Amino acid sequence: MLKKLLITMLVGITVLGAMAQGGKLTVKGTFEGRKDSVTIEVVDVNSWETIAKETRAITGEMHELSFDLNDAGLLSVTDVKGLTTVLPAIPGETLLFYQNDHKVTHLGGSQFYVDYDEAQQTIEPILLGLNECNKHICGEFGPLTWDEYNLYTMLCLRLYNDALINEVHNYIKAHPDQDAAAALIFVFAFDTKEIERAAAMLTERARSSVAANLYKAVNRQTVVRDVTSSAD
Repeated sequence: MLKKLLITMLVGITVLGAMAQGGKLTVKGTFEGRKDSVTIEVVDVNSWETIAKETRAITGEMHELSFDLNDAGLLSVTDVKGLTTVLPAIPGETLLFYQNDHKVTHLGGSQFYVDYDEAQQTIEPILLGLNECNKHICGEFGPLTWDEYNLYTMLCLRLYNDALINEVHNYIKAHPDQDAAAALIFVFAFDTKEIERAAAMLTERARSSVAANLYKAVNRQTVVRDVTSSAD
């Protein structure tokens, strides 16, 4: 009974939070550098259900889409090669995809996405390194010996994970009142300890922002999962 009551309360908090944070997200861009077409999908992190999904052909012309959101979520842009970019979807904001003089895609639009572009640039090399480690561990480059497996799991992953924690902490310390810093904490999804450590570095205003609902949603889900496991 206690387990069911606690889970009901936590789910209720999630729903109430979503109702209070609604708005429209506008997405613009030419999506240059992507082949043929892109699929844009918005996911609700409270339920992990797809809110909206659209496919747009690459024409060189500016696309503009809008999504009605109840709360902060995730937006993914996937091309025909399967290359996916995942970003925060924040109600009330405008996201612009553009390329600089070196044909590198950046984020612009409202101040949130300008800030998040800066934050993302600091951790992107580390995330790419983690991805490569995981590919080796999963055998995408061929079978591993036991020593090679230990190298990638015990050394490679640990080094990149420690680097990610340090970089996120450094960014938050430098921008403690920034909504983008709050959204960045989502990279620690389902790691309650790291989420709480990073969130403690934010100002109270940033912890109360819509962007902070991203890490709060997965943290609540982790608590529900742990309570359920311990009560079974």
